[in-house]
Amino acid sequence: MRLTALLAIALVGCSEPEPPPTLLPVPVFELTSQAGQPFGSEQLRGDVWIANFIFTNCPTICPTLTSQMKELTETLSDTPVRYVSFSVDPENDTPAVLTDYAEERGADTTRWTFLTGANETVEEVVVRGLRMRMGEEPDETGNILHGSHFVLVDGTGTIRGYYESNVEGLRDIAEDARLLTETD
Repeated sequence: MRLTALLAIALVGCSEPEPPPTLLPVPVFELTSQAGQPFGSEQLRGDVWIANFIFTNCPTICPTLTSQMKELTETLSDTPVRYVSFSVDPENDTPAVLTDYAEERGADTTRWTFLTGANETVEEVVVRGLRMRMGEEPDETGNILHGSHFVLVDGTGTIRGYYESNVEGLRDIAEDARLLTETD
């Protein structure tokens, strides 16, 4: 009886991890990449992708969010995951500014795209599409309030999870992104 119980416990521990749940579809969108080219859901179709939200002259959390995204690109270098950083300050973050920002941070722009566009269009995608916060005006420190979570989207354009920008969140999103690339 003991051996059977131990075997049952061991098998439970060996079960395959489940992919994250299906949440919400991301509406079709098109913005402008750091290269000045149209870029959106069409270019991401079929790819698992991770999104974050930054602006280039951010005095607070954005440098950390960008470093964390770079860390994810390195952690998942052996997977076909794409990375998308949405500027929450599109009036200042032109394609040229985003190009400089990407270069300064060593971003591999073959897999990591920085997006901008008309403020209303960016807000539509970020707030109503990806369900993330995006402030309208900078506060007294120059910070534009915005979401600090990472968003995982599957190859069908469906949100599969929101992850905190901490060690556990980065570990979890990397694990879930791997699972999605194996099942998509």
